[in-house]
Amino acid sequence: MMAWTRSPCCLALVFVCVSAATIETLHKLDDLKNKTFGHEYPRHGLFLLHWLANHISINHAEDILLHFNPARQDYGFHDYKNTNNRNSTLPHLEDSGDRAYYSLGRLSSEAVRTKLPPYVTQDYYNAFEDPKRDLDRIVVRVQTSNPSQADKVYITQAVSNEQEVDYDSDETYEISPKLLMQVQILKNPLDLIQALESHVTGAQTSDDPRLVLSKEQLLKHLKYSDKRLQTIYEDPSVRWVLFLAGYDIEDRYRIHKNTWSCSNDEPTQHGQTSSAPETLCEGHSTVNIQVKSTEDGYAKIIWSGLPENILKQNTTLVLFSSDASSDIERFTNIDGQTSGTYDTYLPLNHGIHPRLVTFSLAFEYGFIGLRYAIIWRGPQFDEANRAIPTEITDYNASLQLYTKNGYACARIYIGKSFTYWEKEFANSWVSFYGSSEDPDNKYQSYQWVTKFTEVDNTKEYLIYEYESSMSIGPGVQARFLFSTRYFFRRFSSTTVKARTIPWESE
Repeated sequence: MMAWTRSPCCLALVFVCVSAATIETLHKLDDLKNKTFGHEYPRHGLFLLHWLANHISINHAEDILLHFNPARQDYGFHDYKNTNNRNSTLPHLEDSGDRAYYSLGRLSSEAVRTKLPPYVTQDYYNAFEDPKRDLDRIVVRVQTSNPSQADKVYITQAVSNEQEVDYDSDETYEISPKLLMQVQILKNPLDLIQALESHVTGAQTSDDPRLVLSKEQLLKHLKYSDKRLQTIYEDPSVRWVLFLAGYDIEDRYRIHKNTWSCSNDEPTQHGQTSSAPETLCEGHSTVNIQVKSTEDGYAKIIWSGLPENILKQNTTLVLFSSDASSDIERFTNIDGQTSGTYDTYLPLNHGIHPRLVTFSLAFEYGFIGLRYAIIWRGPQFDEANRAIPTEITDYNASLQLYTKNGYACARIYIGKSFTYWEKEFANSWVSFYGSSEDPDNKYQSYQWVTKFTEVDNTKEYLIYEYESSMSIGPGVQARFLFSTRYFFRRFSSTTVKARTIPWESE
């Protein structure tokens, strides 16, 4: 009996070791060059990697501290279980262990794509029927007792866009902390003189991956690749990641020129870009189309960077209730302006989708109708303005400000380990303020925490919500006020345990 009970355990241990050993570790951006991860339009993997690297801290011991909580589903992370040892791509985790996997990148989920920045999602929105637009994933392995502490980062590719049973083992790699630090370094402006001198002195030992490039490679990026990408991706560090990782820049620029009706001429071959460009490719800025909030909770469209040749095509901006909707909710007038804002009377709601269209009137079946063709899709509006919850000091709980139908709302996450929360928060409440400068007793609306409505129950959290009668708008803030005794609220001795980021402060 002893021999039979030991053998399966030994075999299981051997299998875990072999599975982990087969995953190649990438140590620098250059190691990504011969991989397919995020390397062509409209794949988004390299943008995910850039985003992750700039939302973590790495200490001298190469410990990875996440600036978010994946167990709370921040930024659209979700729990990933590889329950089948034999077929799992990632090393198997015991249910009783202190490790868990969380995955990010399934843009087909509105709950994910609305929480990520436009540079990560723009190609997804504008490659509407391309199956490659939702392949890439990033997986982090974290401590279940401290989910903001990661010890492994993987990049991979989904086996199926419809149902992720597992990931492609041939396209799965571990990302070392050193590679993530290389991405972080790219946020620092390049000292061109230092870069060129490093080749003269032979001092090419910097952690900055740009300083190990040859002079020819460096100039190729600055004179060629960067100029092609600068009207597609605003952040120079994103453009560096694409170049250093071997992204197909030529094909991406070809698609960009076709989208924005650019000339076949190469303006970068003829000196500086134009100060008054006719087409987007001749300029030096990106197109930006977003939905924000008016002072009283309605949708406001903000745009910039629209090129002159596009404005001459009967173009305007329209709002749809979602990215899948074909019914126009609001039709705006941009009046031929390359940048501007337009206030609507559409109540602000999650998923509102702005699109740049060219339109014409058509006569069909005895009626005059409006025809439109989509030029560009902007990012959908996120109900929480892409802001993650704020920790409630001293407790396994957090507070999030969001909007529904244009009203200020609050969401509270209660950790399931915090079993006595109703007793502890019996005399606590959430208040809403028109400005972060308002005194604590000058709230416009409030609700007792114990009167919030339970709306969801995840693996780690209970989620409660409250919808106020106060309009959302720039500067609005929610605060968690804690008290151990019941008094009249304006005069009781309370402590503010959480303040959300003021609405649209970033």
